[in-house]
Amino acid sequence: MRGNFVASVNHNRREQLLINGWIFRWLIHASLVAEFEAEGFTGYRLKPASVRFREGRPSKEYSELIVVGWAGIAREESGIHRIRRCPDCHWAHYSPLIHPDKLIDWSQWTGEDFFMVWPLAGWTLITGRVAEFLRARKVKSCTIRRPEDSFGRSVTRLSSYMPDDVARKYGEPLGLETGTANWIPATVADVGPLQGG
Repeated sequence: MRGNFVASVNHNRREQLLINGWIFRWLIHASLVAEFEAEGFTGYRLKPASVRFREGRPSKEYSELIVVGWAGIAREESGIHRIRRCPDCHWAHYSPLIHPDKLIDWSQWTGEDFFMVWPLAGWTLITGRVAEFLRARKVKSCTIRRPEDSFGRSVTRLSSYMPDDVARKYGEPLGLETGTANWIPATVADVGPLQGG
């Protein structure tokens, strides 16, 4: 898993509760962390982060929110399927989500408030109670929407998106972490190791 996140923003709103970081990374203010804890929200870990505001002074009042909840593999009925892959490096490209109402196999869900569905790695999925809390709190720096806007995506090992211990727990049985990826059968579009260029 990556190191501590450092972000620079083009404003001085130090009271901003949630900052959309680069590539699906969320920075959460200490006051909102306290509210999340009071609400008993689950499925995330916090990692130290630093935000440098426009005037140049960094703030240590933010943490990176890392999703650790899991809802397994996207259902085939969702329309998501693998288009290409490299079995050696675990790079794979998937088609877009077509049927959002068929995305999640709820029997695979860990029951946590923040969670991920493979291969929508990086998309932060939340329960209705988190969505209602954020709306009521008027947190404006995030957009809550159904996953209809999901586009085809490329992913690598699960540990690129989750802490190593969680990635091993959920990813190794599915071949998303070590060895040859085996959760989905090979297709004629599969590729070998990627070449530079």
